[in-house]
Amino acid sequence: MEGLEDVINEFKALRTESPGEVIMYSSEEYKRLMQESDRLFTELCEYVRPEGVTLFLDYCNVSTLLQYMTESAMYEQGFIDGCSMLNFIFHQSKIHKSEDIIAPQNDNAKNG
Repeated sequence: MEGLEDVINEFKALRTESPGEVIMYSSEEYKRLMQESDRLFTELCEYVRPEGVTLFLDYCNVSTLLQYMTESAMYEQGFIDGCSMLNFIFHQSKIHKSEDIIAPQNDNAKNG
């Protein structure tokens, strides 16, 4: 199953890269938040000793990793749900098609 996990991870990476770039380069809100983030970090560095900045950066890295893991799990579940929904729709359409094919034959048998 490890091969499937690698394929899903590669698919996620490719799929999320493009929308991420669109957001980063075209969203004014994203640009504004990046500027605000940079400003706040610069201001924080003025008040905190270098050891505190290192500790804060470590905290940010762990928090970011937790957020990534959550978003990744949500993306995977959405992908699985989408595949399940497509499978359900496909099977439902096959059932309805077979009913459409069988129904006229039954009507002919009743009339004949």
